[in-house]
Amino acid sequence: MHYARAIVRGVGLVLLCTAAVAARAETFLIQADESGHEATIKIPVGAVATLSANSCESLTAGDPGAESMRLSGDVLISIAGSAQPIQIKADKIVLELTADELPEHKKPARGDSVSQQVLSSSTILTGANHSQVFLGNVVFNLQTASGPIEIKADRVEHQVTEHGKSEAGA
Repeated sequence: MHYARAIVRGVGLVLLCTAAVAARAETFLIQADESGHEATIKIPVGAVATLSANSCESLTAGDPGAESMRLSGDVLISIAGSAQPIQIKADKIVLELTADELPEHKKPARGDSVSQQVLSSSTILTGANHSQVFLGNVVFNLQTASGPIEIKADRVEHQVTEHGKSEAGA
């Protein structure tokens, strides 16, 4: 009888730890640049869970392998296929939807964390709620099951939220 209780407690502890890891979320806040430079986000189409904006304009120039559009007004993009929820919020961006990676490329397993790397940034500041603010030629690369995401902007605020608290970006 005690053995069965120990197993139930052990399973409950594993489930609790799994829920704690799953409660982590990332948000990228992109604010429009006063100089007129537009932020560009490249996302594999299979990684887009939801997409909303007040205005959308189709663009013909750019990468022929991508569908490009200018989104403005309360832009919200939710990303699927990552270890934790990712949201991108902005006022105005250029979005390039690319094809998903071919199946022969390695895709992260369910337990893999999203890899991110700031390739360049002139300045890194601590923002409100322990977020990080990246200024000047910022480039983030994120990996999802559908392929890589690239965020290029002059200003990006990165927030990591866990259990209702914000933590500094990784």
